[in-house]
Amino acid sequence: METGFDFQEWAQLARQSPEAFEQKRRETIEAFIADSGAEQRRIGLSLQREIDYEIRRAGSPQQALSAISRMMWAQVAFLGEELEALGDSMREFESCATQGAERLALALQGDSAPHRRAG
Repeated sequence: METGFDFQEWAQLARQSPEAFEQKRRETIEAFIADSGAEQRRIGLSLQREIDYEIRRAGSPQQALSAISRMMWAQVAFLGEELEALGDSMREFESCATQGAERLALALQGDSAPHRRAG
């Protein structure tokens, strides 16, 4: 798959031949998805269907861009929430681990204390 992206080339193609642009866009996306692992391919195909739906539904390229941008920002917000939840879980885990380590240290200190014999 081609790794370089020349914006000017794509823009010129879009101006000169929207049909050729769309064909190249689809081929590039399909090749990218095909090069992905199974789970990423499944997610990519699903996401691309959503994007294509928004493009078809939009009345103009600007409206399509706006709809896709909203989709992107919704995902960014979701990822931010997930990251915050993960941070909270990590802090809780760290607190429990610290408490457990302290309890273990106290228990080990008690086991290592000299045992007194009843006399």
